[in-house]
Amino acid sequence: MVAYYNAKVPLAYQGIRNSMLFLNETQEGVLIHDLYVFSQEAQIGFWERYQEKRWLGKVIKSATPVYVFTEFTRKAIQKAFPQSTIEIRVLPLDINDQLIPTDEDARDVVRYQYTQGDAFFLCPAPIHSSANIISLLKGFSQFKKRTGSNMKLVMTGVSGAFSTAILTAIETYKYRNDLVFLEGLKQSDYHQLLCSAYALVHPCRWERFGMPILDALKAGVAVLTAEESSMSEMADMAGMYFNENDANDIGEKLIRVYNDEQMRNEMIGTGLLSFR
Repeated sequence: MVAYYNAKVPLAYQGIRNSMLFLNETQEGVLIHDLYVFSQEAQIGFWERYQEKRWLGKVIKSATPVYVFTEFTRKAIQKAFPQSTIEIRVLPLDINDQLIPTDEDARDVVRYQYTQGDAFFLCPAPIHSSANIISLLKGFSQFKKRTGSNMKLVMTGVSGAFSTAILTAIETYKYRNDLVFLEGLKQSDYHQLLCSAYALVHPCRWERFGMPILDALKAGVAVLTAEESSMSEMADMAGMYFNENDANDIGEKLIRVYNDEQMRNEMIGTGLLSFR
């Protein structure tokens, strides 16, 4: 029996590419994070797109075992390659056992450290167009206008040359003073931040850019994420879902979770129950 929880992925888990997966010293397979390369929204060059599509085609035709992290991705691969009979297995995700909900006093300490004491939404997605950051910012604007809240939006995702257009747009963003960028946090600091968030907002459906959903649920944090995706599969009944390309929908969901404290608490409770 393969020990999935001990699987080693040579490439960074949140890296850009799918990768070889070494299950143990003698058995290997191919880990496919998602089918981002098939998306019209994929921000990759022609040559890279061609190479990855070619690589995936070879994998599907080979006898190499294929592994994915969600049923959503398994079905997406089957739909993309309907003639293939290759077996695709779903790997369970490794969840940090040390993540537990914190009390209000602990959350206050973190809020004063990072947001001058204000409550905040947390977005761990990269500052990348494929993560729908502009849609999130427009949705956050709608939230601020309609609620008048002093809520902040904390962003912990990586940035790079691919972030230039987004960061330039933020320079004239009306609520730029309510944005907090915290790149390169230590894991322990990120976990404290996560446990103190009012809600986690993840507007990205692509697994290769990170899958923070289960950690948020285990930390006792409400989750808002992309509908009909691997992310919504992970959150299941505990999450609230939006069209990640629709700023108005994102804004409406931010307003809803802010205005309905009872619903938010029920979301948190449902998420915590999934780990019992």
